[in-house]
This record gives sequence, structure tokens and C-alpha cells, in this order.
Amino acid sequence: MRILRNADYDYAYNNVSETNGYTKWYDWNIVKKHTRIINIIITIILVIVAFSFRQSLRDILDITSFLFIILGGILFWLAVITPIHEILHLIPLSKGVLDNKCIITVGHGTVSAIYNGYTNLYQQLISLILPFTAFLVLLGLGAIFTTGVIKIVFLYLLILSSFGSYTDIYMFFYSMKHIGKNDIVFGLYKKEN
Repeated sequence: MRILRNADYDYAYNNVSETNGYTKWYDWNIVKKHTRIINIIITIILVIVAFSFRQSLRDILDITSFLFIILGGILFWLAVITPIHEILHLIPLSKGVLDNKCIITVGHGTVSAIYNGYTNLYQQLISLILPFTAFLVLLGLGAIFTTGVIKIVFLYLLILSSFGSYTDIYMFFYSMKHIGKNDIVFGLYKKEN
């Protein structure tokens, strides 16, 4: 596995182009439009929920503890959850072998996983949903089996993790609709049968 800055799929090395039988299935303009709308909806819901529970939080936490949880949670999410999230994307794509085809790319305020190899729809779908599911289970269990401030920390990390996964969940359904069961997927392209 490699960590690179502003990496992209290696289409040329793998002889992938639209002229040799591959067609583009991923329309970034549509995806960007949909994810912006989803982002606005999620933000509104989070603000309403936070506003609804503000008194409960005041009863449990003082302002210093609250700020510590907010800032500490964001740092933990960025430093620990996000890298693990991206590695979890690569595991199904690479069939568990994190070799040089597996790349974590950092740039323009994002961290993403790239797999420079061919995969199928099943691997693609598992790759998209695995990080969300893994953190939902781990952080959800943490929230269920703890109380007080620790429960709030787990719930906050669960919210951050879920917020970081909404594009993956969207792409899960987008892929189900736009990729055929027998298509071979490489990056943004699929093979026409």
C-alpha cells in the first residue's frame, strides 16, 4: 500500500481508455449535485437534533468538557477513523492483499482510497459499504454499552463517521443502478459486454 499526494487512477498503465472498449459510467456532475443536496439535508438534520438535545448536553457537560469532546472527536476522526476508513475500502477491492495497487491519496482537503486494478460489482459494493458498516457496529456497540460522557463521545464519533460515509452510501446505490452484474470495474470505467 502506498500513500501519495493527489494520486489518480493509472489508466495508461492498465491500457484503459474510452477508445478500447470502456465507457464512462460515473457522471461527476450528477454525483456532485446529489451529494451537495444530501450534505445540506444531513447538516439541517444534525442542527435540529443538536438544538433539540442542547439542554440534555448542558446537564451532563460543562463548556470546557463539551469543547474538549468536539475538538478531540474531530482530531480522532481525522487521525484515526479516516485512515482506517480508507484502508477498509481497499480490503475488498484487493481481496485482502494491500499491495502497490492500493493507494491512499491525500490532497485538496480529502483523503481517498484508489485501487489500480480491476474489480467486479460485488467487490465495489462491499468496498463502498464496509467502512460505514464496520464503524456503525463498533461505535454503535460502544454507545450502547457505555453511559454518561463516554456514551456522548461514542455517539459523536458515530455521527462524524456516518457524516464522512454519506458519499460512500450514495455511491453504493449509484453503483447498483449504473454497474451491471457482470461488468468489470476499473476506477471510473466499466467494460461493455
